[in-house]
Amino acid sequence: NIQCACDDDDFYCNNNVTSPAATKKEEPSITVLSRQTSATMAKQTITDPRFPQRLVIVAGTYDGVLAGWDTVEHVREQDKNDIELKLLRRNDGTHLKLSFAMAAHEGSVRCLDISTATSPSMPVKHGDSSEEKNTEKNKKRKRVDESKNNEDDKVGEHSDETPEPGSLLSGGFDETINVFNLQKHNQTGELKTPNDLGSPLCCSFAPPSSSSTSPSTHALVGLTSGKVVLYKKRDWSVQHVLSGHDDGGVQCLAVHPTGRMALTGGRDGKIILWDLMKGRLAFVHKLPSRGKGKGRKETVNHIIWSDDGNRYAFCYGTKITARDVTSGEDLLDVDLPGRVNQ
Repeated sequence: NIQCACDDDDFYCNNNVTSPAATKKEEPSITVLSRQTSATMAKQTITDPRFPQRLVIVAGTYDGVLAGWDTVEHVREQDKNDIELKLLRRNDGTHLKLSFAMAAHEGSVRCLDISTATSPSMPVKHGDSSEEKNTEKNKKRKRVDESKNNEDDKVGEHSDETPEPGSLLSGGFDETINVFNLQKHNQTGELKTPNDLGSPLCCSFAPPSSSSTSPSTHALVGLTSGKVVLYKKRDWSVQHVLSGHDDGGVQCLAVHPTGRMALTGGRDGKIILWDLMKGRLAFVHKLPSRGKGKGRKETVNHIIWSDDGNRYAFCYGTKITARDVTSGEDLLDVDLPGRVNQ
């Protein structure tokens, strides 16, 4: 246990100390840090590349409200010079602040996902001509050379290309899908799910926000009807309606880091691999049924890809399974005492 005490301009820390007085007596085991040094250490901790430079949390409620928290405070342009607001926005450290709260759906919020904002460093495909390929290669070589030349200057500093939140996608019980711009804090779109396909249960951008290779160009939404809808992010038009699950609904989905394929799990006990490039079913895996008559189908509660896309994991009932994509072998298959939800 570490005990700490403040005395004037000094900060005392010691192991197994019960009071500030005892801290001052045991001088050999005392570490004294000035407040300036403490602030410097805190700053180094915040800028440590192992930790995220920014944290955004968005939650949806049963009554259709969306609330967001951010470590970076959003200030409207007209309020930047307000003296009273400047006093309220004093620099008191990095912590989560309520960024927005609004009524978004007429019913419960079923699913949420955030895409990464497009930055100049992200490659955007415009064609496959040899000239464009050569230009891209030259740009990559230039970036590599610049990174090598500035390697010594970047030690201990965090990258300026920290991913920024772009769009927020929300699906509700009211069969609507809302799109919000998290940089401008405004709504950019609202659309109804296709006729008779039900309410959204799960959603994800493609490629997902965890992928740093390219910006999101599409969005995938799983519905209560068992259908999966692939939207074009550019104009939110429907590109494909994928059929494969029963009427129980699509419980969960996960887009591959490349954005070229996706996995979905349903209440029908199926795990389906989709080819998003061609818009068709590629593979189906059925989980074993349970119950006395073995007629009760398992529900796939959650599914996720590894960062490199070479493995995936899913859970159902009390089981968690991790599988290798290439060999199809189970890397992990455990049975827990209680039900696994995520």
